[in-house]
Amino acid sequence: MSTSNRLTRIVVRGSIAAIVATAGALACSNDSAGPDTRTLRSAEIVVGAGRARTEVVLDRADRVQSVTAVFTRDALDGLPVTLPTTEFIVPLPSDAPAMVFDHVGINWNPQGHPPPLVYTHPHFDVHYYLVSIQERDAMTPADPQFAVRATKAPPAEEIPTGYVGDPMGIPRMGTHWTDRSSHEFHGQTFTSTMVYGFYDGKMIFIEPMMTKAFLESRPDETRTLPVPAKYPQPGRYPTSWRVQYDPGAAEYRVELLGFTARQ
Repeated sequence: MSTSNRLTRIVVRGSIAAIVATAGALACSNDSAGPDTRTLRSAEIVVGAGRARTEVVLDRADRVQSVTAVFTRDALDGLPVTLPTTEFIVPLPSDAPAMVFDHVGINWNPQGHPPPLVYTHPHFDVHYYLVSIQERDAMTPADPQFAVRATKAPPAEEIPTGYVGDPMGIPRMGTHWTDRSSHEFHGQTFTSTMVYGFYDGKMIFIEPMMTKAFLESRPDETRTLPVPAKYPQPGRYPTSWRVQYDPGAAEYRVELLGFTARQ
């Protein structure tokens, strides 16, 4: 998420090429989401003592209905307990149609990050990126314009109501914008929240954040997603999000839902 703690080294576990090439872990599809939909699954990666993948649900016209980051219950075990932050890059299903999202980055923050007393709790940042890994890799201080581009404010109509940007940008992420009406800014302990990211005045990710303790409570919560009046490019975007523990599968699901076409 935001602040100077994100300037610590991010460890990327694996590459997309290696992940997709893993034998026996090819993407697959089924009709488990319902008779009028089909679910695509990505290759799996290792997270902690468990695994993670992504799922995309499509309707009969191959329109995106939901995009989900899924990790097994034991993925919460065996994680680092000290800095640096660790990033696990999860590909989208290889057979998914073109969509606004490119990949998912699950960031594990073992000691949280500033601001103090707000996000300084062990937690996960689940970034749904609208840009490629190569574009992210170019977002570094090696670019003389990085500071300007990272903090460039987007057009007002592309900012969800109530969201405020951080004063500094983060390499490979840009600037994080948070909802200052959210509970964690008003004396309540942070559990989960929604963040947006921008770089060079353009939205580059949608980020559900949640503490490890919140996931361990085995939640099932669906919330309306604060959305902007306009997006930087046309496509199908989510209107709600859900954090759920599936006891039958022993999996945690962080899901973007209610996709609708936007111009």
